[in-house]
Amino acid sequence: MFPVINAERQLIYLALTNMQYISSDDTLAITNHIIFQTMFSQTSIVLLLLLCAVTFHRGVCGTNLQRRCNKKDQFPLLIFKHGVVDHSNKLSSWSSEQDCCAWKGIHCDNFTGRVTRLDLHQQYLEGEIILSLFQIQFLNYLDLSLNGFTSFSAPFDTNATFSNVQFLDLSFNEDLHFDNLNWLNQLSSLKYLNLSQINLRNETNWLRSMTLHPSLVELRLASCRLTNISPSIKYVNFSSLLTLDLSGNQFSSELPYWLFNITTISNIDLSFNLLQGPIPKSLLRLRNLKFLKLNDNEINGSIPEWLGQHERLQYLGLSENMFQGSIPFSIGNVSSLVELGISSNLLSGNLPTSLGQLFNLKSLSIGGESLSGVLHENHFSNLSNLEELVLSAPFAFDLASDWIPPFQLKGITLSNAKLGPKFPEWIYAQQSLVYLEVPNSSISSINGDLFWRFVANITQLNLSKNTISADLTNITLKSEIIFMDHNNFTGGLPHISADVIYLDLSRNSFSGPTIPFFCNKLGKANSMDYLDISFNLLTGGVPDCWEYWKGLSFLFMESNMLTGELPPSMGSFIDLIALDLHNNSLSGNFSVDLSRVQNLEFINIKQNNFSGTVPTKMPLGMEVMLMGSNQFEGNIPPQLCKLSSLIQLDLFHNKLSGPIPPCFSEIPSMAGAQRTSHYPFEFNLYSKGQDLEYRDYGLQRTLDLSYNNLSGEIPPQIFSLVQLQSLSLSRNHFTGKISREIGRMNNLESLDLSSNKLCGEIPVSISFISFLSFLNLSYNDLTGQIPIGTQLQSFSSSSFAGNPRLCGAPLPNNCTEEIDVSKKHEGSNNDAFEIESLYLGMGVGFAVGFWGLWGSLFLNKTWRHTYIRFLNYAEEKLHVFVAIKFNRFSGTRASSILGK
Repeated sequence: MFPVINAERQLIYLALTNMQYISSDDTLAITNHIIFQTMFSQTSIVLLLLLCAVTFHRGVCGTNLQRRCNKKDQFPLLIFKHGVVDHSNKLSSWSSEQDCCAWKGIHCDNFTGRVTRLDLHQQYLEGEIILSLFQIQFLNYLDLSLNGFTSFSAPFDTNATFSNVQFLDLSFNEDLHFDNLNWLNQLSSLKYLNLSQINLRNETNWLRSMTLHPSLVELRLASCRLTNISPSIKYVNFSSLLTLDLSGNQFSSELPYWLFNITTISNIDLSFNLLQGPIPKSLLRLRNLKFLKLNDNEINGSIPEWLGQHERLQYLGLSENMFQGSIPFSIGNVSSLVELGISSNLLSGNLPTSLGQLFNLKSLSIGGESLSGVLHENHFSNLSNLEELVLSAPFAFDLASDWIPPFQLKGITLSNAKLGPKFPEWIYAQQSLVYLEVPNSSISSINGDLFWRFVANITQLNLSKNTISADLTNITLKSEIIFMDHNNFTGGLPHISADVIYLDLSRNSFSGPTIPFFCNKLGKANSMDYLDISFNLLTGGVPDCWEYWKGLSFLFMESNMLTGELPPSMGSFIDLIALDLHNNSLSGNFSVDLSRVQNLEFINIKQNNFSGTVPTKMPLGMEVMLMGSNQFEGNIPPQLCKLSSLIQLDLFHNKLSGPIPPCFSEIPSMAGAQRTSHYPFEFNLYSKGQDLEYRDYGLQRTLDLSYNNLSGEIPPQIFSLVQLQSLSLSRNHFTGKISREIGRMNNLESLDLSSNKLCGEIPVSISFISFLSFLNLSYNDLTGQIPIGTQLQSFSSSSFAGNPRLCGAPLPNNCTEEIDVSKKHEGSNNDAFEIESLYLGMGVGFAVGFWGLWGSLFLNKTWRHTYIRFLNYAEEKLHVFVAIKFNRFSGTRASSILGK
C-alpha cells in the first residue's frame, strides 16, 4: 500500500506533465485509490477537482492534440495519392495543408495521432496502388476493394517487415494482376487477406506464399484464375485458418490432401471450379467444419453415407456436380444443417424421409431428372424452420387435401414436378411468400379469385410451361417478375400494376387489340423493363402511346396478327435494347426514327410487308438488323456501313437491286473488332442451308443478302470481313469470278453463292477456310476442276450441281486431266518446276504409307476431315518456305497466293 502522499504526487505529476495522455481508466483508478485511502481528506478533494479539470481539458481541448497527424504517416499517404486517378474527386480532403487524421478514409489513434486504418473501398478510384502504405508503422487495416486500380508498385525495402498490417482487402479491382505474391512476405501479422477478382494466373506458387502467414484466419482468393491447387501436398502451415474461399478458379484436380489437415477450419468454399474425383473420407477430420460449398464442379462418385457423422455442418452445397446413386438416408442425422443443396447431379431413386428430421433446416434444394418417387407429409414433418423449398424433379405429391405444413416459406420452387392437375391447396397456407415458382408442373386449373388474391403480394411468380386455362381480361397482375408463358390463357391481355418489371405472356392464346393494354395510364411511372407478348393471337395496329413505356429495355411482339404501319412514338424509347416484331402483317414504309434510341442493339422485323427503302435511321451502336422477307426495294443504302457495331445483317428475300456497297469492308465488327456483350433470347437465322435457332445473338456474325435482284460482281472488299461466320448471296444475279480474296475469311462456317451467274474456276484459296462446314456453289457457270486434295471433296455433290462445265470429285463426271492443287498456284515456269519437284519427293514418301494411313482415313470421317485440314495447313506453310528460300515469289506470306 502506497502512502497517500505518493498517490497525490503521482496524480499531480500526471495531470501537469502529461494531460493529453492520461486515460480514463487511469483517472478512475487513481480517483478510487485516493477516495478509499484518504477518506475524503482536504488534499484529496483538491486533487479530485484537479482531476476533473484534466478530464475537462481532455474532452474539450484535447481533440486537436490527440488527432494531430504524424508526419511519418502523412508522407507515404501522399505518395499513395500520387498514383491514384480520382475522377470523382473522392480524395479532395487529402491535402498537406490539412491534418491527415481528418482525411477521407483515415482513422487515427486517439492518443498517439498515428494512422491505424485506411478504408477507401468502393470509391471509384483508378490508377496505381503504391504500397508505400505499408511504411505506415501502426497501420493494421487496409481496404481498397471495389475500385478500378490497374497496377501496383512496392517502393519499399523488400527485406523490411511490416508487422502491424492484419487486415488487407484489395478484392474486386478486376483489372489488377499480380505475377507473384512475394510482396506479401513482409506482412508477418496478416490475419485477413482478400484478393478476390484479381488476376493471379501467373502465380503458380500462391499456396507457398500463403503458408508463410501462419496467423491467417481468413483467406479469400475467389475468381483469381488460379490453376494449381497442389493436390499432392499433404500439409500446409494454416494453423489458425478458419475461412478459405477459392471459388471461381480453374482447379481441375481432385480435392487436395492438405485441405483435410487444416483442423481449425470451419468454412470452405471451392465452388465453381473443375474439381474431380470423390469426396474423401478424410473430410471427417475437420470436426469444426460448418460451411462446405463444393457446388458447380465435376466431383463424382456417390454422396457418402458417412457424411451423416458431420454433426456440426450447417451449410452443405453439392449442386451442379456429377454425383451418382441415391441420396443417403444418413443425411437426416446432420441435425445442425441450416442449408442443403444437392440439385443438378446424376442422382436417382427416392427422396429419403429422414430429410424431414432436419428441424434446423431453412433452405432445401434438391433436383435431378432421374430422381423419382412420391412425397408424403413425413418428408416435411419436422421442417418447422424451413423458409426456402426447391424441388426440381419429377416427384409426385401425395398430400392430404387438409394438410397444413409445419413451415411458413418465403420461397417455393417446384419445377418439373407432378403437382397437378389442380393448384395445390397447401400452398395457400404460406402467408409469407416472396416468390412462387411452379413451372412445368402439370397444373391445368386454378381457383380463379382465390389464386389471384393470393399471388397479389408475391414479388416473383412463375407459372410457365403448364396447361392452365383461364380468361385474364379482367385480372390485374401485381408481381414484379411474372412468367406465365407456354399456357392456355385466353381473353384480352390482363391489366398490370405500375410495379411490374418483367412480364412474359408469350405462347398463350390472348386475343384482341393491344391498345387497352398499352395505352391505359397506370397512375404512376411504368416500371416495365422486359415485356414479351409474342406467339399469341393479338390483332389490330401497333398502339401509338409508347411515351408511357420509355423505360422498356426488351420488347417482343413477334408472331401475332398485328397490322398497319408503325407509329412515330416508337422512336421515343430511352432504354430500349431489343425490339422484335417479326412474323406479323405490318406494312407501309418503315419511317420510325430510331436513331435517338441510343441503346438499341437488336431489331427484328422479318416476315412482314414493309415496303419502300431499307430503313437507315438507326443508332450507330446497332448490332443486329433482321429485315428479311419484306418488300424493301432499291439499292442497299451505304449508310449501313456507318453502323460500326453491326454483326448481323439480314436482308433476305426482298426486292433489292444494284451492287453490294464496297464500303461493307469498313464495318469494324465484321472485319475484325470483337464484341463482348451477350443477350440470351431466342431468334432464328438462315445459316448452313436451314433456319437455325440461336439463343444469343452475340455468338454469330452473319450477312444474308440472298433472294434479291442484286447484280454486278461480288466486290473483293466483301471478303475482307474476316469475322463473318455465315455469308449468303444466293438467288441474285451476280456475275464474274469468285475472288481469291475469299480465302481470307478463315472464320467462315457457311458459304452460299448458289443460283447466280458466277463463272471461272473455283479459287484454290477457298480451301484455306478451315471451319467451313456448309458450302453451296450450285447453279452458276463455274468451270474447271474442283480443287483436289482439299476438304471440298467432303461436301455433297449437290454443293456443285448445276455447273455443267465443272468436273471432279465429288461430282460424278471426271476431268480429262486432273490438276493438283499445288499446280494451280500462279508463278514463273521455274517456280512451278521447283514446287513440282518438291511435291514429287513428298509423293514418293506418301505413297509408301498410303494404304496404312489413307485406308483408315477413308473409313473414318472425323479423321479424314482432320487430316485434310492438316494437309491444307502444311501445303500453305511449304509454299511460304519455298518463297523465302528462292526469293522468287512476290511475297513471303500465304497472302501472295491470294493475289496480294
